[in-house]
Amino acid sequence: MKQLVGDTSTRILLLIALLAALVLVFLTLHILLVPLVAASFVAYLLEPGIEVLERRGFKRGNAFLLLLALGFVVLVMLLDFAPSWLRPERTRESSQNLTERVQQQVDEIERSLESRIPLTRSLNLADKVTVGAAAFATRIFEELPSLVTSFAVNLLLVPFIAYFIIRDGRTMRRRIVEMVPNRYFEMTLMMFYRIDKQIGGYLRGRLIECTLVALTQMIAMGIALLFVPLPQILLISCVCGATNLIPYVGPVLGVSFGALLYLGAGLPMTSVYALIVAALVAHIIDNIAIAPAVLSHNVDLHPLTVALVLVIGGETLGVLGLLIAIPVAASLKVIVQEFYANYRLQVRA
Repeated sequence: MKQLVGDTSTRILLLIALLAALVLVFLTLHILLVPLVAASFVAYLLEPGIEVLERRGFKRGNAFLLLLALGFVVLVMLLDFAPSWLRPERTRESSQNLTERVQQQVDEIERSLESRIPLTRSLNLADKVTVGAAAFATRIFEELPSLVTSFAVNLLLVPFIAYFIIRDGRTMRRRIVEMVPNRYFEMTLMMFYRIDKQIGGYLRGRLIECTLVALTQMIAMGIALLFVPLPQILLISCVCGATNLIPYVGPVLGVSFGALLYLGAGLPMTSVYALIVAALVAHIIDNIAIAPAVLSHNVDLHPLTVALVLVIGGETLGVLGLLIAIPVAASLKVIVQEFYANYRLQVRA
């Protein structure tokens, strides 16, 4: 009887310990999810360069540090030797200025509509847009300190985590494969290989695409600069290129950032219109030439599947879900295909 009670107590304690460990892991992943995903992206993007240096005798960790240092030096040199119209500039930003600018422009649009369509006088368009813009601008500026702090922390964590992923990733993968039964050994190796190939190819292709989109928008804004004032070209182009990582909604987010920046700086609406036109030009060139050439064979997913997984990812994890939805879906597709192929082999045998 005492032994039975002791066994029951031990099982309860083990169950509590297991639940506590699961909660701890969940909380840790929830807190570190963004830097973990970003570090994984960095590791995949730098993998080709690391393999080149590894063949020349470098260790993987040292190769990563060398590439990171080279990237930092190149960035500093580009900023130092950039032409004056690409240099970062200081802008005057305030939620009050932004609200006033939006209200002024909406009032002009409303007056134009009322003169042409008298029925629109009862819509009170200016009041509704002004209230919404004021709330949005206030929220942006209130959350800006926490966003800057979070970005700074993640900026330090990402290379730190990426270093260990690159240095110890193959060892961890080898240990996982060693735990797999012999009958699934070959399937597991093939699964890891295909997932690495698909995710790595997709991310590197997306990086090339986003870089070309940023350069295209930079050139288009540089041409528009001959006619209207367009400050912060480098910043806005880089933001538009980075947000282009998010399918469908990324270009809208990038243009919205630039438009808010211009409105907050008190620039005329012609600058905002020129920004939108430059972004449209870059987006059209991306859809017609850049994306088909760079991403033609990286991820074999049906467009409807892409749309569905983006909706699921966005509803589940927000912007982060939009970023990782396609790589996760491609990985799940590879896993299902490998398990199905292995099942058919066993049935035939």
